[in-house]
Amino acid sequence: MAQAFFNTKGNVLPRRSVRHLTEAELHNEVEVKKRAAFDKRILERLGDSLSPPPKPKDTDEFEDMFDDPDIEEDEPLPEDPVDADGRSMFESSVTDLLINAEVLLPQGEKIQSAKLSRRVKDSNGKLISSHDDNPMLNTSLYEVEFPDGAVKEYAANIIAENMYAQVDANGQTHTLLESIIDYAKDGHALTRDNMYIMSKSGNKRVRKTTISWKLLVRWKDGSEQWIPLKLLKETNPLDCAEFSVARDIQHEPAFCWWVPWTLKKRDCVIAAVNSRVRKATHKYRIEVPMSVTHALRIDTKNGNTFWCDAIDKEMTNVAVTFQILDDSDNLAPGYSKSSGHLIFDVKMDFTRKARWVKDGHLTPDPEGSTYAGVLSRESIHIALTYAALNGIDVMAADIQNEFLQAPSTEKHYVVCGPEFSEHCGKQAIIKRALYGGKSAGADFWNHL
Repeated sequence: MAQAFFNTKGNVLPRRSVRHLTEAELHNEVEVKKRAAFDKRILERLGDSLSPPPKPKDTDEFEDMFDDPDIEEDEPLPEDPVDADGRSMFESSVTDLLINAEVLLPQGEKIQSAKLSRRVKDSNGKLISSHDDNPMLNTSLYEVEFPDGAVKEYAANIIAENMYAQVDANGQTHTLLESIIDYAKDGHALTRDNMYIMSKSGNKRVRKTTISWKLLVRWKDGSEQWIPLKLLKETNPLDCAEFSVARDIQHEPAFCWWVPWTLKKRDCVIAAVNSRVRKATHKYRIEVPMSVTHALRIDTKNGNTFWCDAIDKEMTNVAVTFQILDDSDNLAPGYSKSSGHLIFDVKMDFTRKARWVKDGHLTPDPEGSTYAGVLSRESIHIALTYAALNGIDVMAADIQNEFLQAPSTEKHYVVCGPEFSEHCGKQAIIKRALYGGKSAGADFWNHL
């Protein structure tokens, strides 16, 4: 992404390696004098709102637009930093939502999971094709890197079409299982010494649990992922049972209580089970974080700030909800501790979104009524029918953070997490009807 700025001649120059001044540079005397001299030269050349610039002289000579007087003749031009492969670190736009996305594309006779690395440029360094906010109309060319290192060029609309074709209505990916290749367990897993429990009647029974067991699976797209046994046992019971027999671990406490029955009922299980697992870690082939730390780690890996910006936007919007208490402040009587967390999502235009929700399911039920009336389906049908008969355009709108306009009737406080930035670790009183609260809907309905 190129930035535009003035040089001392008043010409606009494009630069890709641009950064903000640090706090020390803002107050450094030398830097202050440089900025003052620059402002003076710009004022002499271009004037201001009261004093227009002088008229240019008629001449046949053209001025070099890229002649920067701030650079001495014997000083080499600054070059953009490059990575280990020699690629410019500023060639990937920080606002391009498709960069670093994953998509299934054909490579030979197989479908491979490829990663979008950067935009394609011509020999003059200009981006090829045109960008459009609608992903299906965007014809920008991207370099797509396959697992074996091969790089191919694909248009953005073709990539977007593949992304939408490989997900369900909720944007989730369903990946076919190819094989199970390894297993792991930690110290919390049951051993053969404590695999039995005594019932009230005095009978010895096997503990039915798969705690602390994970299986390493390889998907059809070539990717590998550790999946908890409790999940894979439900979606791919036969594969798990056959893997346990092949590795001679079918007598372990996590397998012995269900593997024999599964193998015995093999034909029935094959007919009843759908061997596809929803890949909840990605949406529209874009990795979705599970926590704030995970979101920052994804941004660092991808070299952008999409998830960080989404978190900052959400915390700015919900800031009115919380009353941050200082360490010396005491909570008023009647307040009980609650909790909340950020949930992450990817919109259909690949915009990253974060939403801070209250863990209302962990709070006791309010004493008063939590009923909140909603518009009936019949009323909507009548309105749409009336619009169709009279040729009236139907438009929809969303009021952002509307619940936060209503005061909360619940007396809860939370301990600020890392998403609260400098307030992390402090106590905060919830003052507004926050999403996830048991009485949030009723509070907003009463406020209206």
